[in-house]
Amino acid sequence: MAKLRHVAITVDDLDKESQFYQNTFELEEISRAGTSEMGAIYLSDGVMNIALIKIPDENHPNYAEPGINHLGFVVEDMDKAIDRAVKHGSKCMVDPNDRDAGVTWEMKMQTPSGVDYDFSEHGWPGITL
Repeated sequence: MAKLRHVAITVDDLDKESQFYQNTFELEEISRAGTSEMGAIYLSDGVMNIALIKIPDENHPNYAEPGINHLGFVVEDMDKAIDRAVKHGSKCMVDPNDRDAGVTWEMKMQTPSGVDYDFSEHGWPGITL
């Protein structure tokens, strides 16, 4: 069973949005990646995380207009999860055989209606597996 553990939200101002989520929902900042111009801030409640992301490059795989960017599901068996998703109409957004990014690699997928999501065997900062 895939477990929802990650919601990514595209924002214009990483620090401002991070302060909003921390102050309003009492989430804890777990880590940061990149810069304030192109990067992410990971916030967590101890079970799930919210990744606030800013990606101005329209050609980047995670680029999206402000709002919900994608959902992230932890899976036990990546190949089985991909096969099951494709069988039910999802499409792969990156090559499933290109896992050279190391521990940060995740499989980018898209539902038949165009909602983006990731599969990960390792998860994201601030979640429980």
